[in-house]
Amino acid sequence: TVQNIIKTGKMDSRVPPSLTGDELDELTQLFNGMLEKIETLITGMKEALDNVAHDLRTPLTRLRGVVEMALQSDADEHALREALMDCAEESERMITILNTLMDISEAETGVMKLNRTQTNISVSIKEVAELYEYVAEDKGITISVDVPERLAGYVDPNRITQVIANLLDNAIKYTEKGGKVEISARQVEDKIVISIKDTGCGIAPHDLPRIFERLYRGDKSRSHRGLGLGLSLVKAVIHAHGGDIDVKSKIGQGTDIRVSLPLNGNPAMQTWPQTKHRPKS
Repeated sequence: TVQNIIKTGKMDSRVPPSLTGDELDELTQLFNGMLEKIETLITGMKEALDNVAHDLRTPLTRLRGVVEMALQSDADEHALREALMDCAEESERMITILNTLMDISEAETGVMKLNRTQTNISVSIKEVAELYEYVAEDKGITISVDVPERLAGYVDPNRITQVIANLLDNAIKYTEKGGKVEISARQVEDKIVISIKDTGCGIAPHDLPRIFERLYRGDKSRSHRGLGLGLSLVKAVIHAHGGDIDVKSKIGQGTDIRVSLPLNGNPAMQTWPQTKHRPKS
C-alpha cells in the first residue's frame, strides 16, 4: 500500500493499521497522520488556485480593457494619465486579492504564522473605532464602544485588529443612515468575547450558513463593492487563534457577531473598571 501511495500520488489512501500496539503499528499511525496533513495542504492549495483564477478574471479583464481603449484612442496626456491610474488601481486590487487568499489558505491549513504577544485588546478596539469614525459620520451612523480600560489577551495584535476592522467595516456598510453600531468586549471565564452589533439590514436565513465561504456574496451584499473574502479571512484568523465566531441576524433588525478568543492558559488576565465611551455620530 505504501508503494502504491508513493507511485500513484493518491493522498486519500491509507495504510491499514495492524492494531497490535507495537512500534510498527505506531509508525503506521504516524504515516497516516502525515498523509492526512499533506492531503489537507494539497486540497488547500487547489482551492486557493481555483479562487485566484475565479477572482482575478474581473480585474484582469478591466485592466486589459483600459489598456486597449488607451491604445486605440487619440487621447490627450490627461486621459492617458487617468488610464494609467485605473491600471494601477486594478493592479492593487489584484495584489489585495492574492494576499487575502494566501492569508486564508495559511490559516485554514494551520501554517499561518501568528506573532502572539500580550495585547490590550481594548486599545485595539478603540483605535479601529476611531479610524472608522469619519466613515460612520458620513453615513449618519452612531458608533459606541463599551470596553474595559484594559483587556489583555495573548494574541497577534495585527491580526486581531484586522478582524475587528473587517467586522466594523461590514457593520457600517450594511447599516442605513440613523442606525447604530455597538462594539463591546469582556472577559468571560477563560475567554475574551468581542461583540459587534448593528441595526442594519440583517442577513437572510438562506445566506447565513454561507457567509464565511470564500467569494460568497449574499443578496444584500451584491449592491456593495467588495471581494467577498472579508468574513472568510475573519473566520480563518479567529480559528488560527483557537477561537470561535457566532452570528445572529434578523432581516430588518440587524446583526450581532460575537468573537470568542481563548486566554491560552496564560496567567490570569485582569480587567480594570468599565469605562463607556460616549457615542460618536
